[in-house]
Amino acid sequence: AFGLAIASALLPAAAVREGPALVSGATGKTGALVYNMLKSQQLPVRALVRNATKAREVLGCRRCDESEGIFVADVTKPETLTTAMSGAGALVIATSSIPVCDPFPNCHFPKGAEPVDVDWHGANNQLAAFARLTADNFGQVVLISSFGTTDPKQPLNRLGNVLFYKLNFEAALMASTLPFTIIKPCGLTDDAPAKAQLVTGHNDDIAVSPPVIGRGDVARVVVAALQHAYIADGLRFDLCSKKGPATSDDELPSILESARPRWSGINAGLVV
Repeated sequence: AFGLAIASALLPAAAVREGPALVSGATGKTGALVYNMLKSQQLPVRALVRNATKAREVLGCRRCDESEGIFVADVTKPETLTTAMSGAGALVIATSSIPVCDPFPNCHFPKGAEPVDVDWHGANNQLAAFARLTADNFGQVVLISSFGTTDPKQPLNRLGNVLFYKLNFEAALMASTLPFTIIKPCGLTDDAPAKAQLVTGHNDDIAVSPPVIGRGDVARVVVAALQHAYIADGLRFDLCSKKGPATSDDELPSILESARPRWSGINAGLVV
């Protein structure tokens, strides 16, 4: 508690959020968990999706239109983003290029949905639209990136240089002057949330085996970053899990605090 008090006193506070959080990639596995978690906590939220049919299947909407906070858009087409971004108070970028494998490692990306299209141009389109349409608010941007972006030898880069483009967008977001939080999860699983000990680190240096984390735990940390923006502002960190006492919801602010680099002078430890 003392550490959190120091953090709130010393860290530059993110602007107070006005308006709903917009979750892009909301019908993806992780994006859907973030969206539903925000809704379950009765927090104002919108979903940015590629099509209403999948939104109905994944998000449980009825009309699946703007009246329910569901916005159909294509992140590779900037002109489709305006309506969803207007009035948003925060942006969660959960979009990602997804390879088609037949079978792995014989993989390719659909034309127009390669890493350069989605993870670079698409992410930049979202950032630009959000910055332009929320210029008076300076809303928070939470990016779900990936572990391994600092390692050029990462095997995933054989698939369209996906981590290269994710790293470049991390840099673009950090240079944007908007309040940001960049979460770089290890290998994603569908394990139940709140069953493992969460671990933070930097520059792909977390040594846990296996290097994985449940999507539900990533969603929990994303929501915590939105709820505790004064701690999460300016953070870029790796996020994994390991066997040990499960990290509770009450401990998530401490997880965010632990993600601040040690040289900042207010780090409370790397494992909670």
